[in-house]
Amino acid sequence: MSNSSDKLNPASRAMLVGAILGGTASAANQWKAHQSGEIDTNQLVSTVAKDSLKTGLASGATTYIAEKMAGRPVLSMLTVLSAGAAGLYMMEQYAEQKKNEQ
Repeated sequence: MSNSSDKLNPASRAMLVGAILGGTASAANQWKAHQSGEIDTNQLVSTVAKDSLKTGLASGATTYIAEKMAGRPVLSMLTVLSAGAAGLYMMEQYAEQKKNEQ
């Protein structure tokens, strides 16, 4: 039985990769706090799941939008730059939140 739709499109692949990378980075960030007893396992898992979802959605949406603008290089570049800016903003917010917790 053959199914021609068994291939993932680039946005789906980007969503999966983004979720994996975001979850891994989040787990690495949270692990030290978990080891020292600052957060319990449920908090660790909850935070990692939320971060995975956020990064997966951001990666998939950005790739989808860039794919739709493939013939328009300026718009594609602006999409990638805005995604990068959003990523930096999220990282700064996270760093500031960690600083305020200490």
